[in-house]
Amino acid sequence: MMDYLNYVFFGNTVFEYIILLVYIILGVIAGKILKKVVEKYVKKLAGKTKTIWDDVLVDALELPLMIVVFAVFFRYGMLNLNLSPYLITLVNEGVNVVYILALLIFTIKFVDDLFVYWIIPRAEKSESKLDDQIIPPVRKLVKLVLIIGGLLLMLANLEVDISALLAGVGIGGLAVALASQDTLENFLGGLIIISDKTFLIHDWIKWNGGEGVVEEVGIRSTKVRTFGDTIITVPNGDLVKTEVENYSARRKRQVKSTVGVTYGTSPEKMVEAKEIIKDILDEHHGVVDPIRVSFTEFGNFSLNIRVEYFVREFGFDYFLTTVDEVNTKIMTKFGEAGIDFAFPTQTLHLRNDEEVLNINIQDKN
Repeated sequence: MMDYLNYVFFGNTVFEYIILLVYIILGVIAGKILKKVVEKYVKKLAGKTKTIWDDVLVDALELPLMIVVFAVFFRYGMLNLNLSPYLITLVNEGVNVVYILALLIFTIKFVDDLFVYWIIPRAEKSESKLDDQIIPPVRKLVKLVLIIGGLLLMLANLEVDISALLAGVGIGGLAVALASQDTLENFLGGLIIISDKTFLIHDWIKWNGGEGVVEEVGIRSTKVRTFGDTIITVPNGDLVKTEVENYSARRKRQVKSTVGVTYGTSPEKMVEAKEIIKDILDEHHGVVDPIRVSFTEFGNFSLNIRVEYFVREFGFDYFLTTVDEVNTKIMTKFGEAGIDFAFPTQTLHLRNDEEVLNINIQDKN
């Protein structure tokens, strides 16, 4: 058995590889123990304080600390082997990259929790919808910047010439710009939508491609919830180039309807019918000017009164309730005044001509 442990593979004995495996196992165990300690004790202590910052800090540190602890054990396990100077340098640089990765994970998690626990709740309390619209794309953009910065730091640690890399990017910049033309167009479109306040989160909009309620304005696209409860993802560039109708921006909703009364209605009753409708609209608290009530048409089976008015913009349910109340009152008042509503009718005139009938009988005889 001892002879087997002394076998040499790639310059190291089996025993030395077992020691490396022990370090790796110890690193995993130490990481799990640290996680248990954080969850059972540290998080509970942080939860008892009045501030949320310690909760955010502990939550962001949990995973990076586990990665760092494992990397430390792995590094010492590897350095106990007989390695060439090149491999020693490679191990050190690799572990340093892991440290940077842990730092990047911590930073991204901390900044994201900052949005979740501090920035977004304050935006929800404000009356303006603009901050609700700006926060999602800014949140994504901050993450993207952090990731790019972390990758550049890793490359620098690996002694990659970043300046030469950036120069290479500059040489191929034209090709990249042409390839990403749509992405740039959509990004600029998003900035135009936000700055011009074309529409805001929760606005009801209609454009050439559909209709729905805006749920998110992102860096590249806008997500719209349709009335069929599906999500449409629309490139921002398309929304900037097309005509967008914002229903939520209106201050009142228009109602146009026709009230038909029978042809037996006298001119006096027609005047009374119009006055009844005007009084109902004037007295209703949900109705606003302009109000127009006019006898406009001799229909096929009715005398038609055109009714036009507007309802205060307090939501669609309020609109439906107002129209319902107005129509119900018109029915009630017309019934009290003896004014009849028209419905599709047809009058058939029959002629009893006895002379024609007798002639037809004589012809048959």
